[in-house]
Amino acid sequence: MKIVVGGYIIGFPLGGMTWHHLNYLLGLQELGHDVIFLEDSGQYYKPYVPLDWSDTVDSTYGRDYLQRTFAHYGLNIPWCYYSEFTDKHYGLTRDELNAHLRSADLMICVSGITPVRDDRPRPRRTCVIDTDPVFTQLRMDYDLDFVRYYKYFDTVATFGRLIGTNGCPLPTHGFDWVATNQPVALKHWPVVVPSSRRFTTVGKWEHAAARDVEFAGNAYRSSKRVEWDRLIDLPARSPFPLAFGMASIPTDVQENYSSRGWEMLDPERATISCQSFQRFIQDSAGELTVAKQIYAGLPSGWFSDRSACYLASGRPVITQASGFDRWLPTGDGLFSFTTPDEALAALNAIHADYPGHARGARAIAQEFFEAKRVLSALLDAAV
Repeated sequence: MKIVVGGYIIGFPLGGMTWHHLNYLLGLQELGHDVIFLEDSGQYYKPYVPLDWSDTVDSTYGRDYLQRTFAHYGLNIPWCYYSEFTDKHYGLTRDELNAHLRSADLMICVSGITPVRDDRPRPRRTCVIDTDPVFTQLRMDYDLDFVRYYKYFDTVATFGRLIGTNGCPLPTHGFDWVATNQPVALKHWPVVVPSSRRFTTVGKWEHAAARDVEFAGNAYRSSKRVEWDRLIDLPARSPFPLAFGMASIPTDVQENYSSRGWEMLDPERATISCQSFQRFIQDSAGELTVAKQIYAGLPSGWFSDRSACYLASGRPVITQASGFDRWLPTGDGLFSFTTPDEALAALNAIHADYPGHARGARAIAQEFFEAKRVLSALLDAAV
């Protein structure tokens, strides 16, 4: 088929975000489909330039980054970036983009980030992937424009694999949510021997308060800080060194965590490119991480795209419960925890048989995250 993938790389040109989309493009290409990448700035944040931490309407850095990245991974595919800030098309022209859309069998909008524009042709079929479940469903309670956006699509999929089942209390808003998860192009994620014993992760310390939600009389924050604080004393008991890199973490908080034995990492250096992000994961022994309070408090079955890459690299993952243990096997390469003692027990179990849990991690990736398998199921639902 001819498939247009809508996503977000130029606007936020860092390795973790790029791999989130790159795995879709590589996986679809491996399946033999003709793939086109579309990025539309919409009215979102101006393109980010990590070299000087600036936001600017000039998308030169991001466009150069996209072209270098695509070339590195052999993705010789058409792409188009439309900047609403400058009203310009880059890569494909407006007419070329419209010709591709008009002849496309399917458009997949990853993360629901691609604006719907009336002056663009509609492909034969359309699919949107909700990669931020819980927030998406609760936002629909008050944002009718957001609901209308999702109604544009023939198929609505979600990383919240429990949504619409008896195991999840979230409203469905009348949508028939198709369960999916992050694909990983495994041939680009080989297993190599780790160069350290550290369990690591990267992410963002706090998110905007506007993303906090209420449900059934309870408030939930779109924040990891409240969850990390529960683990602050874990390094003193852990058989592995523990480290993390969190964007926007205050200096006094870093000092507090460092004093408790945590190693502080530079998250932007770790993810300045796809290669650096992959090296960061491969240099780690595994991942210890938490979920945003919104994910932990309202289990939807969500599982991190970053954690999927750790598993693919043969790196055991210990992560906070979000309902994923209802569709993923745990106890062999992957562990779910709700308390610090459960996280410690997982670290000790992995320490007792690291090679076995490393093999278990890769096996989970092969069965549940292999791109061709994940995307074939998604395409079956979408077309």
